[in-house]
Amino acid sequence: MGDSPQPYVSKLHRTSLRRSGVSRWGELRTWIRHVVYWAIAIGTIAITAFDRTTTAVPSHSGDVASFAWIAIVGGGLAVAGLVFTLWEWEKISTARNISRSLVLFTFLLGYVAAVLSFTGEWGVHIEACRTVGELETCQGQASAQQVLGMLTWHAANVVSALDIPHSLEWARPARSTAAVAGASILIVRLWVAIGILGVLKRLWDKRGPSGSSPEASGPAA
Repeated sequence: MGDSPQPYVSKLHRTSLRRSGVSRWGELRTWIRHVVYWAIAIGTIAITAFDRTTTAVPSHSGDVASFAWIAIVGGGLAVAGLVFTLWEWEKISTARNISRSLVLFTFLLGYVAAVLSFTGEWGVHIEACRTVGELETCQGQASAQQVLGMLTWHAANVVSALDIPHSLEWARPARSTAAVAGASILIVRLWVAIGILGVLKRLWDKRGPSGSSPEASGPAA
């Protein structure tokens, strides 16, 4: 999928253990690798996308501190993957960049939603919400599908000027005051914000004053 005769090899696929300098996974065709990535991401998000069951929160809160780090670490890796994608943005094809970004976002939503849904059994309360007119009512434990919707709602609401949820008349599916849920929402919003700012910076570097100078437009990688 590379634009040059000799496609750029991502650092993720380089290794000193093989004579070619590329891992066996990296030697596979790009479309094969991305099909596998998409299968994993879609499988992850499907775990919560079709789950409408709710589980009552136990009367006592469990110790989620030892478990919550899984969501934070997983979300952090997705953010790191986005930063790495932006760093390699001009070295690989546009289609590959878009596929990387979307598969990371899909996996992030599904992964974090699944973890948050599971923490409901540990005492983390995420309330299901319903909006009638201008009145929002939240009560009862949210389903896994509603948790996924809550994360997606917050992701769409990152750019306040666009006000996407309001424009689409999209009511918030769930809300929570739990620290674990708040941290997870922050990670999702951070991913979207970094992505938007990163793309805008790339466009500015390419079209801005610095991008038109001979020094800035050196030989392609």
